[in-house]
Amino acid sequence: MTAKDSSKIPATTCLEAPSQASGPQRQGLAQRRARLILLAATIGLFGAVASPALAQRDEPQEPGTGVSEEPEASSEAPPPKYSWDTNLTGDWGGLRNTLSEKGFTVELGYAMEFMANPVGGDDQGQTYVHNVLLGLNFDLDKLIGLPNSKFRIRGSQRSGDSLSKDYIGNAFSVQQLYGGGQTWRLVEVEMDHDLFDGRLNLAYGRLAATNDFLTSPLYCQFVSNAICGQPPAPFFNMPDGITAYPQATWGARARVHPTQDTYLQVGVYDGDPGQEGRDDHGTDFTFGDNGVLILTEAGYKPQQGLLGLPAAYKIGGYYHTGDFNDVAKAQGGGTIYNSARAPQTHSGASGIYTLVDQMLYREEPGATQGLYGLFVFVAAPDQQQNVIPYFVSGGLIYEGLFDARPKDKAAFAVASGFYSNDLRNAQSNAGVEKQHAETILELNYQVQVTKFFYVRPDVQFVFNPSGYQDIDNAFVIGFEAGIDF
Repeated sequence: MTAKDSSKIPATTCLEAPSQASGPQRQGLAQRRARLILLAATIGLFGAVASPALAQRDEPQEPGTGVSEEPEASSEAPPPKYSWDTNLTGDWGGLRNTLSEKGFTVELGYAMEFMANPVGGDDQGQTYVHNVLLGLNFDLDKLIGLPNSKFRIRGSQRSGDSLSKDYIGNAFSVQQLYGGGQTWRLVEVEMDHDLFDGRLNLAYGRLAATNDFLTSPLYCQFVSNAICGQPPAPFFNMPDGITAYPQATWGARARVHPTQDTYLQVGVYDGDPGQEGRDDHGTDFTFGDNGVLILTEAGYKPQQGLLGLPAAYKIGGYYHTGDFNDVAKAQGGGTIYNSARAPQTHSGASGIYTLVDQMLYREEPGATQGLYGLFVFVAAPDQQQNVIPYFVSGGLIYEGLFDARPKDKAAFAVASGFYSNDLRNAQSNAGVEKQHAETILELNYQVQVTKFFYVRPDVQFVFNPSGYQDIDNAFVIGFEAGIDF
């Protein structure tokens, strides 16, 4: 990624120099908005939201950190970075702003999710999970005179149990805070340089690959891991071969900006980040022994895209040089369902993707209030190697649905992962239950209580958990909350 100040940017704050519409300006929009929402909801429900994606800030988008947005841009003198309005612990008697001006910032965030499935799944229950983020950020230009350079360290502590794993039995976790090890972990240890007036950005060190690739600031407006963070299919197709917060590995990434609105980037990462379970806390700095992961991505992020509104259009691909198991075939013949032998292995794994975010409607010029859409498609067509060769999702987010709550956000999304035909044929021949596709629907409403605290009531429906038709569809209800200290 390009130079970052390490704050999580909430879903719809990726516009440049936003200005909130005043009360009088917002009057008279109710009828237009109602018609627009009805039209967009109808399109979305019938799967036609091939909506192109919002201009992404060049910053890490780690999910569930509880870290709030940066102060909005203004033509006036900017407010202090930290205050009692922006952080629960304020500005530490002025010390926090003083340290920030000198090039050192500390971030601490807490996020939690409580979810229950009163209906469906393997069983019914409820679980709690949380993530605590601690980050130290160093502006090396201010601290030691190294121009346009930053260094950062981030750690995570996670606890709790997975509702999907323990009760529902589905593939895509309904709690995005579960995963990466429910323990303390060192995450990024990263150097970052901007060169040639920002045309080239370099990052290297201990990196999480999906901070830069396969991501959007819109995704973590949702609680399900089917949407929040990044598309999950590559993690099923390359087990322990790709990283996402809170897991990182050795890597390097270069991004070039040919124009202000376009970029090309490539990243190379250790292909064995977990090292077969030897690196539970992110502190084993040795290299793994299962090849490397290479990611490429091209993006176009105009402030006036489709409909004359901000957007982000991305295409990318990945190639892993390591070895991965066949979805069904066993060594020496037969399948893993009728043989005690280990699966066959294949060298190399690859896939392509397209990500589209698009602002679809803006209530007033320059305002962030309005309707946003997202669309995701990931393909890894080799059905012998990939458990989930195709994944698709789409969603809608409305910021300021109610005039009295201009920073609240309502969100709806659908995500589906389609299981391999080779896997399904082997299951059919063995007489076991076949896996088809898992689909998740999510509807939530984020109440922005203060700039540093939000609560997000959430409802999800899980259809065909893990692609199985003999597991009852699950109804999930709960909430997520986050605090920026």
